[in-house]
Amino acid sequence: MKKAVLSLVVISFIFGCNNRNGNNTALEVINVNPTTAEEYINLSEIVDSVHCIRLWVDSGDVMGRVNEILIKQKYIYAKDATQQQIFVFDKEGKFVAKLAKNGDGPDEYNGFKAFFVDDEEKYVEIITGKNILKYTNISFELAEKSPFPRFSCISSRKKDGIYYLAPQQMDNTVNGERTNAELLIVKGKNDVKILFDKHIKTNNSYFTGNEECFATNNRGELFFSTMYDNTFYKLDADTVYPILSVDFGKYGMNNSFIRDKSTDEQMKYIENMKDLASFPVLNMNDDRIMAFSYFFKEKDNQVLFRENDFRQYIKIKKNNKIYHTKTFRNDLTEFPDRICISSYFWWCNHEVWYEDYLVSVVMPEHYFKNSETKEVEIEGLGKITETDDPIVVLMKLKKDL
Repeated sequence: MKKAVLSLVVISFIFGCNNRNGNNTALEVINVNPTTAEEYINLSEIVDSVHCIRLWVDSGDVMGRVNEILIKQKYIYAKDATQQQIFVFDKEGKFVAKLAKNGDGPDEYNGFKAFFVDDEEKYVEIITGKNILKYTNISFELAEKSPFPRFSCISSRKKDGIYYLAPQQMDNTVNGERTNAELLIVKGKNDVKILFDKHIKTNNSYFTGNEECFATNNRGELFFSTMYDNTFYKLDADTVYPILSVDFGKYGMNNSFIRDKSTDEQMKYIENMKDLASFPVLNMNDDRIMAFSYFFKEKDNQVLFRENDFRQYIKIKKNNKIYHTKTFRNDLTEFPDRICISSYFWWCNHEVWYEDYLVSVVMPEHYFKNSETKEVEIEGLGKITETDDPIVVLMKLKKDL
């Protein structure tokens, strides 16, 4: 892949108005031709081993739609979006506890938008439509309750006491004004900053190509990807810095044209587009690896995207080796047969790294969706069917990377 370094100085921006693709100067531009992506690359090219952690709940419990998994030092946390609960597992996948205080009582919540766990894993925070509730981990006794502005968002992060919320065009009201901003930065109930602001017609209809907009690394840095902008940003307090931009050339979707259209017009455009790349998302960026994913829609007349439209781009910084592929074929273990290095693709948000491991999450419902086989028997894991709970896949990076 051809790489052009535009500048050795990062230019910082503080956005309070519209930000459009092509109006920013980023540190580096990567030129990507989607047609050159390989059908598959062997996973052994980048990892030495694969370890699966199957999440098991007690016989009396059932998890619904899990849309976020968080791996910390002590536990693995799974957000059940259907039941509005947090399930906690040990590092072997054994069920430990769950936060299930749905209700209208003084220590309960009536639905929640996001959850956070501190680095020491002392507390689990739940953000509802009007409050933050902090529970002790893992007894889940209410330790603190404070007001929080009402919002809607797709994904979220917390860093240094600041909350970063990604609505992805969803309708919100900030300081009495309607906005479809792609990023809200919340420091307090009455301290909300709008970035990447816009005002479009939604008719309460929303869609997304990716449910995760954020990525962190081992230095604690936080990064953000917008919907209609091929530039990736680093977040520092309430300031965003462009660090990397992807240029798809003639295969790039016209972001500046579609960005301010109504959601109905956006969906029609995406349904009818062909041979165009869209929605790049930065999945990982540390001293070793830079990875992003995107979609390349080769056929029209489909509402959004298929697994075959997914592309992964990984750069190993030590040797500048590039891996550009549709999928990674697991040639190390029997399961899973394919791997996506993505923070969102299996419809479950998660970081793609943990210590020295790359992380993937297999959602059996989607894994078996287009397969003639609806179950597999795997030594050490047992029988896996399409109705099973998520499986966390840890892949040990090669030592020389």
